[in-house]
Amino acid sequence: MKRFAFLLLASCALANDTALHDGNDGPAPIGDRRGPESVIRMVREHLDITFGKEKTAVRATFVFLNSKPDAPAHQTVGFPDRTAMASEGTFEGDFSGPLENLVTLVDGQERKSRKLRAWVLERDGFDEPAKPGEKGSFERIWHAIDVEFPVGKEVVIERRYQVRNGSSVASDPEVFFEYTTATGGVWKGTIGEMIADVTLSDGLTIDDLLWKGSLGAGVSPSREHWRSNSPTKMQLIWKDFEPRTEPDHRGFRIARPAQSDK
Repeated sequence: MKRFAFLLLASCALANDTALHDGNDGPAPIGDRRGPESVIRMVREHLDITFGKEKTAVRATFVFLNSKPDAPAHQTVGFPDRTAMASEGTFEGDFSGPLENLVTLVDGQERKSRKLRAWVLERDGFDEPAKPGEKGSFERIWHAIDVEFPVGKEVVIERRYQVRNGSSVASDPEVFFEYTTATGGVWKGTIGEMIADVTLSDGLTIDDLLWKGSLGAGVSPSREHWRSNSPTKMQLIWKDFEPRTEPDHRGFRIARPAQSDK
């Protein structure tokens, strides 16, 4: 997955050739941290993704468990809003458009999120809390909700949205959706399980995808890591992984050749 990490860096540098999409980040803990990690563990996540020619729809479900044995925990949970950050000049890059039809639920109940600003330092690709104005720090903007995590009870956070796909004309012209699990590195311990179910729409099939792109382009991880359930459905499963120390488990990418528009 070193190719994936390179893409994230190259995308910012090639803003004139690349239009990024928002919504590629999983939830991140803000506050109630013990050192570099939260006291809450992400037990599992399920990503139901419909990738079309122009847009992607995402239904992401995250199951969390409080690691404190004798006390409930309070956690502010945030989803980065890079479109807003770019418009205010705190994040470089051109974006294909903001999130559409964003809905957040906690244990099945819809919750209204708020915009929250937080100062962070980026270390080895991961955010760490920072003091306002600290050298090297910058402000992130989050869609944030406050969540209570009881002792011994799983809490389910769900996020649904649509987004216009990103695009790039550098090297292999492509249209893509990417998702990072790197934000999961700051939850407690490992991520127990991730299942990504991808459905291709608008007449796309698995064979239409860009499986062997140049460096920084194409589907990632490579084809042998995906299960093919039908010509339009594929699945990626990772178990008990730590994004902080496993570069090949920091995200995945779905891409099609842009030439297929012609």
